Amino acid sequence: MNVLSLGAGVQSSTVLLMSCRGVLPKLDAAIFADTQWEPKAVYEWLENVLEPEAKHAGIPLYRVTAGDIRADAVRSKVRGTKAEGARWASMPFYTHLKDKDGEGMIRRQCTKEYKIEPVQKKLRELRDAMISADPSAAYTMHDERARVRLWMGISGDEKRRMRMSKVYWIEHAYPLVFEFDRPWHRRDCLKWLYDNAFPEAPRSACIGCPYRSNEEWRSLNREEWADAVLFDEQIRKVGGLTADTYIHRSCKPLNMIDLSTAEERGQGNWINECEGMCGV
Repeated sequence: MNVLSLGAGVQSSTVLLMSCRGVLPKLDAAIFADTQWEPKAVYEWLENVLEPEAKHAGIPLYRVTAGDIRADAVRSKVRGTKAEGARWASMPFYTHLKDKDGEGMIRRQCTKEYKIEPVQKKLRELRDAMISADPSAAYTMHDERARVRLWMGISGDEKRRMRMSKVYWIEHAYPLVFEFDRPWHRRDCLKWLYDNAFPEAPRSACIGCPYRSNEEWRSLNREEWADAVLFDEQIRKVGGLTADTYIHRSCKPLNMIDLSTAEERGQGNWINECEGMCGV
């Protein structure tokens, strides 16, 4: 069974669409783990492009969720405990390091809890359904036929993110790295989407994700920006920490950050002289 972990960003979207168009082998399913706090552009991309293409190709696209990450983070700010039935969403907020110069980050658990675990739960459901549909096959616990190949939308320029699966019946697969004559990079995915008349794919990340660059903060629409600013204010105090927490790497309130570009500040931008891969 071949299943795609769909983040709905550039790379994983390209993998799904390539499978839909026959460039890559046909997937048995795709799974999108919804944190319920993606930008509007991501949900529109899912509904207007990915889901119709998958349906036409006969590839089931499932949406799964572990809950609303924003609501969980605001409702329960005591680390590792529960409040009103929901545990604290361990997002990697920035904070000042105690007795040291500079900033640090809270340990990230949100990817595991809101992305990896919901996908694995659905994978087990699909695998169990496959096994029960053919009882005569006499599957064993470590039977190769009962394993799932989980496709990841990681490109050649992100190979450091490749990992072996920690679950014995799941095998990670990286088609953008290994299915072509050379590893595909993000720019190759963008070109393929453009050449095949697809709209520009959005970046998939929570609206208030601390890993956003200034360029990505600027990409939020007015409503999303206001939401991120409010969220940043709401998580300033986190139980168990003596220092304040922030969602911007500067450890300053988001609404106080200068997000203007070098050109807007009257400076030249040397990156336009090269490929500009840092900002693709």
